[in-house]
Amino acid sequence: MLRISVTLLLCAATFARADYMDHFVLREDVGPHKAPYLGDAQLVVIPIEVAGFPPIDLAALQHFFSPDDPNGFVKYYEAASLGRYHPRVTVAPKVSYATCPLPAAQFPTCAVARGDINAFTAGMDMMRDVIKKSDQAGFDFAPYDVNGRKGTADGWIDGVMLLTNVPFGGIAFPFGFFNRGDNLNGSNSGPLVVDGIKIGHFAIAGENDQFVMVHEFGHVLGLTDLYDESGKYDGLYLSVMGTWGYDPNIPLPDAETRFRLRWANWHQVQGRQRVVIHPAETTGEVYRLGTGDEYFLVENRGPGDAFDRSLPERGLAVFHVDRTVKLGGQEGQFVERILDCVNCDPWHPYIRLLQADGLFEIEHSGRFGRGDLFGAGSFLRPDPRAVAVSELNAVNSSNLYSGAVSGLKLDDVRLLADGSIEVTLDAPETGQCDEKLCAEGEGCAPVTCGEPEKKTGCSVGEGLWPAFGLLLLEQGLRRRKQRVLRRP
Repeated sequence: MLRISVTLLLCAATFARADYMDHFVLREDVGPHKAPYLGDAQLVVIPIEVAGFPPIDLAALQHFFSPDDPNGFVKYYEAASLGRYHPRVTVAPKVSYATCPLPAAQFPTCAVARGDINAFTAGMDMMRDVIKKSDQAGFDFAPYDVNGRKGTADGWIDGVMLLTNVPFGGIAFPFGFFNRGDNLNGSNSGPLVVDGIKIGHFAIAGENDQFVMVHEFGHVLGLTDLYDESGKYDGLYLSVMGTWGYDPNIPLPDAETRFRLRWANWHQVQGRQRVVIHPAETTGEVYRLGTGDEYFLVENRGPGDAFDRSLPERGLAVFHVDRTVKLGGQEGQFVERILDCVNCDPWHPYIRLLQADGLFEIEHSGRFGRGDLFGAGSFLRPDPRAVAVSELNAVNSSNLYSGAVSGLKLDDVRLLADGSIEVTLDAPETGQCDEKLCAEGEGCAPVTCGEPEKKTGCSVGEGLWPAFGLLLLEQGLRRRKQRVLRRP
């Protein structure tokens, strides 16, 4: 995410509604502030080619965004969502520029440095011009609204991406929030409107880097950055929104992200449970220890066939989540998260990946590797000293950030031959089953909470037992009578 001047951004924040990348502090803002993340979606990628820079490989672009690429954009989001989100992507006709569309005085080589605030206005002008050129060339934007908050067309585009060949990283940009110029529909300010469809947000990537687009589109779905913008450490591993080198080894979203997107099969732990956790890449299973704003999430991660290929081994990934860290739903608060990110503090971020070996190499040196996932012989237990983890107290525990002893435990880990992992999890005996993410639908409520419910009443087998017992008794009496009659 491009860092932009906070003063410039805050001047534009003249009204307060929801935020476009709040990690689902607000959920009911699909359309104006989030692209639909469940069901079918029609997305569009517009290639932007500037003369003098390496040309865009349109065939490779078409393949990556097609359902035929097992390692591409569509398959990634279908796998990450357990098939609950089905994006279909159209690569629109290329928009070409003979010279750089940015002002030559400010951008003599057309390169946009990270954090360059001069690109703010010029970049918005370019976005507007690209949509205008596409519309004038006959591209119809109307078919790209098939989904919305209620699962049907809502007047907002399902998602638009701009891929350029100029030297530029990537950004997801809330155009409608900042626009005070032409909206292409006869008035000023707000989202662009073409073919009756509103465009409020763009995901943008440069240097022909299609992998960056996987991350940037996550922002359009409502997700915030989980890497460390300040440079103290790398940020969150095992997350497409965190520390990833934008290479073909795309990591799945972390457990908290899938949980919030309703892409997880969520199990709430209550009491002591011995469970078998199946691989996240095929089942989406997430076990949640604790409730409220602070809790732990456990999932089974390891090298997969298509995604998570760079993981060194299979084990349990344990995430400590605190949603009170810099998240907010007021529109414009994303500015603060750009300048002071939610994962900038390695010892108390929004989402922290615990390391089984207790060496805290992620916090100290930004290194993730073997021994960090929880495998055979590893455990997580409370620290009875009631002290929070910190740089001065680098001790693995399930204590809360306040230091309070949570009582949550993870113990007796066993890796099974099929890739599943057996583990004992402990949480409070009561009061864990009442929370829901939303009123109804997949992912809104836990699949299970505590031990499986015991059957009530008689099953078919239970109903047969009395009759079977009578039959055995009758047969026994008959044999006894026959023996008596045979006596000499």
